[in-house]
Amino acid sequence: MYIKFCRNYLIGEENAKGSDESKEYEEVQRGIRIYRTMSIILFVLTVILAAAVIALCARINIRSTCFKEEIQEKVCDVQLCNELYPAVSSEKKDAGCHRCGQGWLQFENWCFFLSSARESWSRSREQCRKWGADLAVIDNQRVQAFLTGKGNLVYWIGLSRSTGGEWTWINQTMLADSYWAPGANGQNCGCLMGKQLPSRSWNSAPCTHYTAYICQKVV
Repeated sequence: MYIKFCRNYLIGEENAKGSDESKEYEEVQRGIRIYRTMSIILFVLTVILAAAVIALCARINIRSTCFKEEIQEKVCDVQLCNELYPAVSSEKKDAGCHRCGQGWLQFENWCFFLSSARESWSRSREQCRKWGADLAVIDNQRVQAFLTGKGNLVYWIGLSRSTGGEWTWINQTMLADSYWAPGANGQNCGCLMGKQLPSRSWNSAPCTHYTAYICQKVV
């Protein structure tokens, strides 16, 4: 009977030991499955992230390329414009580099404004004074040629006939060099005719007539 009891005890102990080993094995397998699952998930996330980064880089590269091409195209357009219209480009550049202000033209140390509005001689002078200027005084051939070439209208200038009948500039200097058109000095206020020969582009008109005007101020 003692032998039988010992045998049963040993069998029970072996069964318990086997059960513990089985549970331990299942725990190990479960850990392996979890590890594999997490590894797969991590791998998939890594692939997705890598694909997103590649796509983003490609898009940035495309946008950068398009932007560079657009800038290059605009630069080419400007260069082509400068080649086709060098005179216009030069005028625009000069107009933006001096200190005369928008709409004014710089020549030597002077700023000139050629109006498109029409006023009488006295009202024209008032308007020029509002801008810190006065009607133009043409005291040399360079200014005369410049203004005649720039204008395409008839403009009042700062020249009028005094009570004594002499032509006088607004700065009280007497007229020296003149550029009258033949028979054109019979009225009392002087004007310049644009796009004419500089040597004979002056005319005269009644001071109450309405015409464009040229203002002049120091740079």
